[in-house]
Amino acid sequence: MKFLVRLATIADLPEYTNLLQETYKNVYPNKKIGLTSECFSEEIFNTSDTQEYLRSNLLVNETQKCWLAFINSELVGSITVVSREKDYELRGFYVKVKFQGKGIGKKLWKLVLDYTKAKDITCDVYEHNIKTIEIYKRWGFDVDKARKTFFRHWPEWPEGVKAESIYMRYKVKK
Repeated sequence: MKFLVRLATIADLPEYTNLLQETYKNVYPNKKIGLTSECFSEEIFNTSDTQEYLRSNLLVNETQKCWLAFINSELVGSITVVSREKDYELRGFYVKVKFQGKGIGKKLWKLVLDYTKAKDITCDVYEHNIKTIEIYKRWGFDVDKARKTFFRHWPEWPEGVKAESIYMRYKVKK
């Protein structure tokens, strides 16, 4: 399958919002913790706080890169990596469900590896997102046991709904 990968621009915000909203709605709901697809509605993804966060993921500068993958003109994947003092933080790594398993995620991951050669890479993942955790493990990540789990609660979610998250770390091979 042919796809194009390029650096993001702020003009990509509407498509990026749609990509993340669709992906979250399809992947993250969990009845056991009360996290429903409504928690990831279009309205929630268009609140000012969420838009500000998504806009921040699209920045490209000397300390942050965001690559987007397109098939024809459809945005189907994204990955953002931010340089921090001691490591890099992986954020916004998504591939639309119907395009997973076609090499898009691997291509985006390779761009990050090429960019982050000198420092470890960390990320946080919803603990119930087993598929993503397993993919990260296959790619060399381990659960970062030095960092405690934490609970994420978006202000727009119903009272009491919170998703436990874990940290993972990819150690640079020296």
